[in-house]
Amino acid sequence: MEINKADFCNTELFADVLKNTPFSPPLLHLPYCEDTDVLAREKNIKGKTAHNRICYQPMEGQDADENGNPTDLTFERYERLAKGGAGILWFEAVSVLPEGRSNAHQLMINENNLDKYKKLVESVKEKSLKENGYAPIFVLQLNHSGRYSKPCGVPSPIVGMRNSFFDKPDLCYTLASDEYLKRLPEVFAENAYLCEKAGFDGVDIKCCHGYLYSELLSAYDREGVYGTSFENRTRLLCDTFRACKSALSNDTVLACRLNIYDGYNTPYSFGTDSNDYTKYDLDEPKKLIEILVSLGLDLLNVTMGSPYVNPDVSRPYKAGIDMPKTNALSALSRLFEGACEIHKAFPKLPVVNTGVSGLCAKAHLAAAGMINDDMTDFVGFGRMNFAYPDLAKDILSNKFDAKQACVACSGCSTLKKNGLLSGCIIRNKLYRDIYKEFTSK
Repeated sequence: MEINKADFCNTELFADVLKNTPFSPPLLHLPYCEDTDVLAREKNIKGKTAHNRICYQPMEGQDADENGNPTDLTFERYERLAKGGAGILWFEAVSVLPEGRSNAHQLMINENNLDKYKKLVESVKEKSLKENGYAPIFVLQLNHSGRYSKPCGVPSPIVGMRNSFFDKPDLCYTLASDEYLKRLPEVFAENAYLCEKAGFDGVDIKCCHGYLYSELLSAYDREGVYGTSFENRTRLLCDTFRACKSALSNDTVLACRLNIYDGYNTPYSFGTDSNDYTKYDLDEPKKLIEILVSLGLDLLNVTMGSPYVNPDVSRPYKAGIDMPKTNALSALSRLFEGACEIHKAFPKLPVVNTGVSGLCAKAHLAAAGMINDDMTDFVGFGRMNFAYPDLAKDILSNKFDAKQACVACSGCSTLKKNGLLSGCIIRNKLYRDIYKEFTSK
């Protein structure tokens, strides 16, 4: 029997699957717990209180103006999310340099627009306090898009290494020189300092999904000080942590969203079993995390794969609709168990996992299971918060509405991929109309 979208979204079958599907180690099971009150537990992060275990993950809306300034629509999105009541609200990727923007409307922060970010942070915290009685821990993500840079709306890739497995013959690739990379830690630190001045509670150094910092972790064939050895491949990330730690006050949370497993069927795949690319090998990721903790890492957001290369790793519930049930669920279990292994290895480090949105109308039960089984500290919802911004508040008040849940259609990803305003095409008319117009051409 194969699992289909209806099974994921609308029936009790998936609840039974969550309870009863066994796996061979290390893919043990999908967590399940009907007592969602466990998600209301508070958690301290560097002296700050997260009032529940739900994290709204960073999702780019692509609604900044051409200069990277937040627009009215940006404010509207985050004020809406603030009312939703998550313990952690993880602000989307903000580009540290114009040439590293993922699209022509990606956010950037600078001295000229700092006041706009201050107003955004103040508004988010005010709206959440008024609606929920508490403010979220508000973390901003800093990124350089690397080989996925599209600052003017067309691909302009800046790569950490040439990669015959991913390079396209019709694109012109710029290899980031050692000199270019060497100045990035200071650039990130300057951006991090501005984020702190704006009032954000934390800053995330993004190192996942094949973007520049993530790509360098697997730059085994790159010559020079940023390639080949583990020390060299992790140098840029570690240097950036040092620079940001020096630029920030002791009160600001220093975070990282990290690929612990690339899962590419290539020789260049961080955290991947060299004998079987479908399995993770966490020796190097654990070694890196241990170093980052020594450099001031306060919060770790764990993820896998790349939406550009192997979305079935990080979004198996979409790619897996036509896969045998055990394959799709094993991929989900791999996401959860990988994060769990990191959580167990670093019990004092707050960990956020990912992937649960794909369980759609059953996602809250799996989320509760993860906390109940001590698999993670926080459960991260990404596309679900596009579809269902009131998710956290409704779960915590036992009013979860399955009709509002994400259906894992990936419509929001289609909008993002094509440089359009991004949001839920099922639950929000604005994005549905944009999607219809785009697909009708």
